[in-house]
Amino acid sequence: HKNETAEKADPLNTTAEEFATLVSSKHTGLQKALYQSYNGISPLIASEICYRSSLDNDTAANSIDSDTLSHLYNHFSWLMDDVKEGNFSPCIIYNGKEPEEFSSLKLKIFDSYTKKDFDNISDALRTYYADKEIYSRIRQKSQDLRKVVSNATDRTRRKYDLQLKQLKDTEKMDSLRLCGELLKAYAYSIEPGKKSCEVLNYYTNEMMKISLDETYGIQENSQKYFEKYSKLKRTAEALSRQIVNSKEELDHLESIENSLSIAVSEADLAEIKRELTESGYIKAHALSKKKTRAQKSKPFHYISSDGFDMYVGKNNLQNDELTFKVANGGDWWFHAKEMPGSHVIVK
Repeated sequence: HKNETAEKADPLNTTAEEFATLVSSKHTGLQKALYQSYNGISPLIASEICYRSSLDNDTAANSIDSDTLSHLYNHFSWLMDDVKEGNFSPCIIYNGKEPEEFSSLKLKIFDSYTKKDFDNISDALRTYYADKEIYSRIRQKSQDLRKVVSNATDRTRRKYDLQLKQLKDTEKMDSLRLCGELLKAYAYSIEPGKKSCEVLNYYTNEMMKISLDETYGIQENSQKYFEKYSKLKRTAEALSRQIVNSKEELDHLESIENSLSIAVSEADLAEIKRELTESGYIKAHALSKKKTRAQKSKPFHYISSDGFDMYVGKNNLQNDELTFKVANGGDWWFHAKEMPGSHVIVK
């Protein structure tokens, strides 16, 4: 590491010529070339410089022309000027509620993300690692629940796929009904004792070949086709109901998986475990009322720029409570159509 650091240049004291020589000599992408060339340039800041220059991180550093290198250097230099002049903007960038990155400089690459500003980088670092620890701990504690959901999803997905395949196999039932109908209609003109016959399909006005069991008469063959049709029809009706149930179960499991991804506290996990227990995915165990009350989780709460209270459900139990108990006829209700996710109430 010492040797690698010694080979790197000082980003605060570099020239356009040195920059072009160092970067273009690297047989890597631009992002990597930047942090391999200069001390104190992290992969994140290197990505920021590429982003400001409208260049892809993975563009080959040794393949870009002099004008592009000059353009890249300008953005590199402007960012270093902020460092020299002390134009720091300590902040944490959040992906939803979870801290994604921290920086002492303003990052344009995360303009669409939620950002929290700090007076100094020390406060930003303390908050970042404290929040990160919370999410790491919750993610670790949710592993058992994730495994339950994953196993149930895999099991239900296999069942669902099999049901779809079996339903597809019943598509021939109408053909069986037609064979029975045509045999019944033309029974008088078909010679018995053969393995097949050809008759006119009066729906299409085309000749149609029908297999026969030569040990039975034509009327009996017709009845056999009707029996097979009736059996497949009953199977198709049963499968259609089962497929609806399986799809609803998959959607439910997907919604629980989504709830796990946005859980931020042990109370959130307790509610998800309760839902999994009530749905039969986890064996029920007696919980004291005191413990249940102590682990009460609350929806996310925000206040809009116009001063409206906004509540966001973290799981299905909270979604139902928001929709049917918290909201009234004068509130606004939002939910992503045909997707798992939170119910949102604007009071």
